[in-house]
Amino acid sequence: MGEYNIDDALKVIGFGRMHFIIFICCVTQQMFISNEQFGISLVIVAASCDYYVSEHRMSWLMFSTFAAQVSTSHFMGYQADKIGRRKLLLIASVLCIFSSFMSSLMPDFWSFLAFRFLVGVFVPGPGMALLTYLSEFTKVELRPKVINFLYYAIGFSLIYMAAVAMYVLPLDLRLRVHKDYAITSWRILMWAQLVPGIISCFMLWGMPESPKYYLSVGKSNEAYAVLERCCRYNKGKDVTLKSLGIDSLKKPESQVDPSLAQKRACTRIWYETKPIFQRPLLTKMLLIMFSMFLLFGTGFGLTVWIPRVLKMSNDLHKDLILCDMIEMSNALNISLTDTRCHLSMRTMLASVYLGACTLVFSVMITLLLFWVHLKTILLMFAVLSIMGGTVLNFVKLHELVVVCCILLTIPPLCCVRLALSILIDLTPTHLRSKAVSLATMFGRIGVLFTSMYVGYTLDLNCFFTFNLFVLLMFAFFMAVLFLPYDTRSGSIS
Repeated sequence: MGEYNIDDALKVIGFGRMHFIIFICCVTQQMFISNEQFGISLVIVAASCDYYVSEHRMSWLMFSTFAAQVSTSHFMGYQADKIGRRKLLLIASVLCIFSSFMSSLMPDFWSFLAFRFLVGVFVPGPGMALLTYLSEFTKVELRPKVINFLYYAIGFSLIYMAAVAMYVLPLDLRLRVHKDYAITSWRILMWAQLVPGIISCFMLWGMPESPKYYLSVGKSNEAYAVLERCCRYNKGKDVTLKSLGIDSLKKPESQVDPSLAQKRACTRIWYETKPIFQRPLLTKMLLIMFSMFLLFGTGFGLTVWIPRVLKMSNDLHKDLILCDMIEMSNALNISLTDTRCHLSMRTMLASVYLGACTLVFSVMITLLLFWVHLKTILLMFAVLSIMGGTVLNFVKLHELVVVCCILLTIPPLCCVRLALSILIDLTPTHLRSKAVSLATMFGRIGVLFTSMYVGYTLDLNCFFTFNLFVLLMFAFFMAVLFLPYDTRSGSIS
């Protein structure tokens, strides 16, 4: 019998039924977030006839959505550390679902843009909080693997949205409601992307708050009660923490300073964030923020454009180098033809391939984590991305073009969760959500940059457009080299 550190208590409890329920809840939430971020690339092409979406309008749509995410990212992280991970997850998810549903009903592009901006305001909440929520129920040894499993949801999301699009869009539904306004196939596609989020919210309603959050705000009894519930779910109703020798939980070495509660909101946010940018966290935090800028910009920012780029090239029905196809489609003014809003089966299959390859790379990471250090995996995936982007300058066969697009975008997308798992292990509980939100905020700034960059340079100089991403991944490779490496434990410290 005795007082246990919470990580030791989680190790004794093990990973059982309660953890699987929380994991499924987080996976469905991650699917919803991915649907909102990637599914829009299919929706907006299908909606082009109704909204007259040019490349420039597409850029502004992506810019406004991610600008909203940047503006609220740190506030969401602060709120998760203040009110709790689960509470923020529920509130932000419900508001995000409502805003997304309203955007699907809008009659014109600008009102659609306004509600997509609202979606962007609320997305950082669940996007960041579910990561810390799940990790704080997981013992340290399993944390990188469980976070990696969580991001399988991105692959499932890409496949799910493409599969629904392959079924719904060919129906070409147009149920007239009033004058020119109609319920169309692409609106139904948007409703389908909300389903995982609704399921997750119902599951979250019955889930407990993070025990580590309770400890960080001085609520030891509540933290003990949550672990007691996990223990009974995992090991049976008759097994209690006391029967396992856990009498009480040790208070964390660092907690939220109660004196900060008397300060004004902005001042309090600054004082609670400042320790992240002080030693010993400063150098590692800056490296990871820079890495997230590069990974999000290439992985998220470019992936959203792939269906639209492939759509432009598919209309030519020729096997050419990708940039030659885009230049020819611009010369022939293909993007303004009547077929622009009809996604070909070839383009939707490419989205399925993106999702399938995301799953393959995620499985590869899961296996590599048993034998290879995190730093080595990050370096390997950076090299794969550099190779894919370089070869894209030469291949002509459509299937090979798709493969190279996948190699350029999916490895950095899969590296995001590894970088965030490092950050979670580095930071104490009361700073964790703020650190993750700041890192992802810089990642979203990377998406802002790439969205505007691709929209305004793709028509002007496609060669320059895609090769900049090769340089970005080379910069990421160099950043990983500067991450400190503990050769004794095989972990980044």
